[in-house]
Amino acid sequence: MKTNLLSISKTLLLSATMVGALFTSCDSDDTDQEEVFPKGSQEFYNVAFGVSSEGNSGTYAQAFTDLSSGNISFKGKGFEVPSVRTARIYGSPSGKYLYNLSYGGGMLYKYEIKGASNYVQLEETNVQIAMGTAYPRWKVLNGDDGLVHTVNTENIYEKDVYSYTDATAVLQRIVLSDLSLAENSELILPRTEDGLHIWRIDNPTIQGGKAYYGVAKRGYDPNTDENINTSDYKATTLVVDYPSLQNPILLESEIAKGSTYGYRAPVYHTDELGDIYHLTAEPAKIIKIEGGAYDNSYELDLSTALGMSQVGANGWFYVGNGIGYVPFYDASVGSGNDTATPWGVARVDLYSKTVVKLNLPNNLWMWYYQSGVLGKDGNFYMTIAPLGEKGNIYMFDPKSTLPDGFTKGAELDSGADSFYIGIY
Repeated sequence: MKTNLLSISKTLLLSATMVGALFTSCDSDDTDQEEVFPKGSQEFYNVAFGVSSEGNSGTYAQAFTDLSSGNISFKGKGFEVPSVRTARIYGSPSGKYLYNLSYGGGMLYKYEIKGASNYVQLEETNVQIAMGTAYPRWKVLNGDDGLVHTVNTENIYEKDVYSYTDATAVLQRIVLSDLSLAENSELILPRTEDGLHIWRIDNPTIQGGKAYYGVAKRGYDPNTDENINTSDYKATTLVVDYPSLQNPILLESEIAKGSTYGYRAPVYHTDELGDIYHLTAEPAKIIKIEGGAYDNSYELDLSTALGMSQVGANGWFYVGNGIGYVPFYDASVGSGNDTATPWGVARVDLYSKTVVKLNLPNNLWMWYYQSGVLGKDGNFYMTIAPLGEKGNIYMFDPKSTLPDGFTKGAELDSGADSFYIGIY
């Protein structure tokens, strides 16, 4: 039975068959009520590889049934996922299908995975017409639905004097079975007292008939006709009715600041109680939405927990029962991909508010990292490879609270300005 992680009800709290993570291949078939953590049952593990960290980049994928041993190389191998600027890919919960938005091309594709480099295109859809841009962002929510989204802005003047910036969100639901276009809406977004405007939304999750989107805001200087980048604003979430995609409201946190939209990895997750946890980018905190409002008594500050001056993060992965894995960087150094590669991965326990830095190799760069999956053995699988060096599949044990709570699987070949972006 497929489990939709974005609409888990409170009655499933004690169920051991439930699957608790986005971006994990998680069709639950476990009937042992003594199990604490869910297990995946996907047909394939799709390993994705990126080439070029600047501008246009290529994405390649290979499908495997076992990642516990062997060697993975993309030299002369792999299915090249179509893209103009870059490919934004997701796997289905079963690991049987791969979805791709050609960012810059405005096309959606669906592939059936046959194994190795054999990916057969089943569907394609032009979403540029519906969105008004070839550069929307999107998120696969579950085995059934996806959401495509963008924000258009317009500077409003009154008698030739700048007044405010109008932000309009374009939202589109996608039926994944055939990539057909379902509900579409254009919404003028609420303005906030800080004088800033929303310019980007992404990484939605679904709970209680609502879609919750991460938000980035910025200002505008009419004297220079330039946007003003800032993180000095209340962490904000856009909420709309789902699936109608109407009635926008904004939630604002009183305990965290900065953007909440992430980058290419998931940011918003719903746990087994129906509560939503999400990251803020920098400083990186995990904060909580309960009952449609921020719980301002809850925060998990990664900087404090890791004993660092300031931590940044652009996504994380929820495994179940309060456990997640967060790729993070030392924000006092930067997040760069050349001389500064201050990245690591931490295990977080949302309920005990504990964070463990895992003993991984140095020289990691994970800005483009996108996905991990829950394996059939109950471990959480990620591709970990230092820049330009060999790496490994890492199989993290969600039950372990130790820095070495993992085993290594297949070896990963790498190369200059290339990197592994995840498992789907």
